[in-house]
Amino acid sequence: MHPLKLHTKTTLLACAVTLAVLGMVLALVSMRVAEHIREEQKALAELQAVSLAEHISELPAPRDPQTLARSATLVHGVRPDVLTVRVWERVGGVFVPVVSSAENAPVADIPEDTKEALRGGLATRSISAQPAGANDSLYRVFAPITESGRLSGAVEVIEKLDDAPTIAFRYGRGAVWMALVAVALITLGIFLLFRHLVYRPVGHLLGAMTRAKAGDLKAQAPIFAADELGTLSREYNNLTARLLEMTEEREGQKRILQERVSEATAKLAERNAQLEEANLELWQTTRTLTALERLAAAGQTAAQFAHEVGTPLNLISGHVQLLHRSLRRDPEAAEARLQTITAQIERIERIVRGMLDRTRPDAPALSTLDLNSLLGRMFDAMAPALEARGVSLITSLEPALPPIKGDADRLQQAFINLFSNALDAMADGVGELRVRTFYEDSGTRGGAGYSAVEFADNGCGMTSEVQAKIFDPLYTTKERGKGTGLGLVVVNQVIGEHDGRIEVESEPGGGARFVLRFPVAREAAKDVEEREAERAGLL
Repeated sequence: MHPLKLHTKTTLLACAVTLAVLGMVLALVSMRVAEHIREEQKALAELQAVSLAEHISELPAPRDPQTLARSATLVHGVRPDVLTVRVWERVGGVFVPVVSSAENAPVADIPEDTKEALRGGLATRSISAQPAGANDSLYRVFAPITESGRLSGAVEVIEKLDDAPTIAFRYGRGAVWMALVAVALITLGIFLLFRHLVYRPVGHLLGAMTRAKAGDLKAQAPIFAADELGTLSREYNNLTARLLEMTEEREGQKRILQERVSEATAKLAERNAQLEEANLELWQTTRTLTALERLAAAGQTAAQFAHEVGTPLNLISGHVQLLHRSLRRDPEAAEARLQTITAQIERIERIVRGMLDRTRPDAPALSTLDLNSLLGRMFDAMAPALEARGVSLITSLEPALPPIKGDADRLQQAFINLFSNALDAMADGVGELRVRTFYEDSGTRGGAGYSAVEFADNGCGMTSEVQAKIFDPLYTTKERGKGTGLGLVVVNQVIGEHDGRIEVESEPGGGARFVLRFPVAREAAKDVEEREAERAGLL
């Protein structure tokens, strides 16, 4: 159900008030008019009764009943409200009806007080008028008839008085038409009033609100009059103007803030990049310095060892030469002993020289290398050690693994170190070592990818703290005398020499997994791309 419009509500209220006022006015006017008309009806009835009594009193005696009847009928027909005109004759002090204008009208005796008034009012011609019985709408008027100065009878006029409902009903039709005309005029007036003075400015104001809601804060509502609606439109225009001003100011501040934020963001990004680069360089430098410090300490120790050992060796060599000259008497025995001493000294010298050489690493000799073949030869070499420890070797080699650029001796040294660490991490007779090779795409367009080697054991594993230090020189978790802390350092160094990457995954009790990734050789990159293209075409 649609709600009623404002002008409809106002019209209904105005019509209800108007009809109520008209009803009240009609009721009050009807009562006043009824009272006035009743008084006029009484006066006319009294006047007719007196006039008829005077007329009968002037008639000669004996009075003709037919003449009386005509006179009564004539008075009865003058006014429609007269019900009965009756002539009473006094016979022996008793009033007897002799003539009546209404033949079938009931006859009511004259009240005693009225009779007394008639008898006592001969000189003044007193008139007695009172309601007839309980019905106050009937009015009875008595006028005395005289004959030679004495009371001979009376004239009675009974008239029906109009009451307020009768008068209201009589004038009700006109009042209804008046009410209908008033309602129509009120409806038309209110409609025109609302249409021109309310709906038009409200419509323009709502239209301005709609445009403002859509974002057009420049929309203004026209002002038609200096009334309440005009004041509302003016205040709305001031509000939208202020909102537009504040919006423009806010947008300006927003642009300035965005520019400042953009500048600060760019500077922050630049600083972050510089900081990340500096942190990376610092981290790499720190790790390099740490490794160099450890290697320098190891080299210094080796150099000191060589120096300390070399000095007595030189003395021994001098003494041996002197002994060689002094023992000429038994040349054969002395020669044999001296050769033995000399050979051992030379061996010590070679060992010391070898230690000194290890402190100066040589650049690897890179050549095209097949990792599968290298691992196959290493499997054969490590078979006795695996069998002695009761460790099972499970291999999975990719047949079409692309070759890499590498140094076979250096890589074999790294692989042997990984083998040795895996054997040390597993208990005798229950270990399992898995070695597999696979090809891994670089993930970038035009990249040839990597040939990868994975070593996975089910040994004791490592904690995250240990895993963070395994590539530090001289760091080891093995018992004293069983580890030098240089095995994984050599592995990491060899992988770096080959531009490769090493990935470690381990957890306590869950074994360890080492993945070594080496860039594919350039001459094999085209073959790899062609195979990938053919595979994509088949798919």
